Amino acid sequence: MHTTLMDQDAISTTDIDVISADSMITAIDKTPRAITSALLFLIGCITLLMTGFAIIMPIFPQRLQALGLGAETLALMEGAFGLGMFLFSTPMGTWSGRVGRKPVLFISLAGFIVTNILLALVNIPIFFILIRFVEGMLIAGLMPASMAMIGDTIPLQKQGRWIGYITTAQATGIALGPGIGGFLAQVLGFTGPFFLSAGIALLASLLAVFLVPETLPRQKRMVTKQPTIKSSTKRSQPRDASFYGLIWLVGPFLLIDFGLIFTYPFVFPQYPFFFEKVLHYSTAQYGLVISVFGLAMAISPLFLGRLSESLPKKLLIITGSILFGTLNAFMFIAPLYPLLLVGSALAGLGSALASPALGGIYLGVSNEQNRGQLMGIRGSAISAAVMLGPLAQALVGHWITAQITFAIGVILSLALVAIASILLKSPRQDR
Repeated sequence: MHTTLMDQDAISTTDIDVISADSMITAIDKTPRAITSALLFLIGCITLLMTGFAIIMPIFPQRLQALGLGAETLALMEGAFGLGMFLFSTPMGTWSGRVGRKPVLFISLAGFIVTNILLALVNIPIFFILIRFVEGMLIAGLMPASMAMIGDTIPLQKQGRWIGYITTAQATGIALGPGIGGFLAQVLGFTGPFFLSAGIALLASLLAVFLVPETLPRQKRMVTKQPTIKSSTKRSQPRDASFYGLIWLVGPFLLIDFGLIFTYPFVFPQYPFFFEKVLHYSTAQYGLVISVFGLAMAISPLFLGRLSESLPKKLLIITGSILFGTLNAFMFIAPLYPLLLVGSALAGLGSALASPALGGIYLGVSNEQNRGQLMGIRGSAISAAVMLGPLAQALVGHWITAQITFAIGVILSLALVAIASILLKSPRQDR
């Protein structure tokens, strides 16, 4: 059963059927046990890398403060990292369709090793910024290549659960890393966590090299690398038109992805001050709310990811968008602590519903040649949201109150619900 996402003249339903069938060829040729083992190793790589990534996050402010630097340098570093990911997610995804998924995965892991070692050694502000830009540029290939591997090896009807597993791997690493990094900074000093992070990335690299196979068939890579000659120009035009039509088809999902990711980076800077100065809650109470959100994002995909395999994706995206805005709604309407804990859990649950459904749609309308590029375009949209959310708050934060900020967050969630309701077409049921 296929789900028609919306009406577009650029791509017909027949085109999507052909693409989806083509995307399953690799999965049919491999044994289920081998596929499962390979993807479990891939998830292990992602968990290790995200743990290493999160280990160094709480160290940056302390290290910069010890060097006499402040929040401005930290903001520039994070902005440079986001800019690197934004600019290179699409090229890295495209490259994974030309040279293979595994080389791009390895470059992301190896680049993270080198940049972490450099961050431990340098003491000059401009170098911090440049290294973070290069780190964002190199790590930009991780998720496009990983998601493309799922599309290469897993049948369309089973992709939701594996997208959920990858989401859990990311969230688990981000949840574990900061506590480890803070402890190591006290024991080993500021440079210790950077070297440990590099060591974890090295372990993930070895795992990728020896245990994660290449999922893009050799003949597909050879076809993609072949130059287009003049006599085939006209023949290639329908394929190009089909690809651009494919981008147009997933445009609403790129907008939803952007909106979901943009909302909380925009709102979060107001949270700690609102908790302390208005609600008079302790730091521990604030931390518990954020932890509940993170735990819900980490655990829920394990159980809910496969819902996108059986329920209409439109329903999951709309429901997820509604739930994703509950924390901001409670912050705006009734900021009572028990409700805030419930809202935090529901927001994480909403992300667990929407993310696998969105990921499954991207994989379902792509083929082996353009899958990495399409996932890279999605990565660029997400990186742009991560980068622009805090920037937008910095620009308007002096002019609006915290309550207005939360109201804007609610409005953004409702806008995503409206976009999904209007632009996404309900699935056709097989008779």
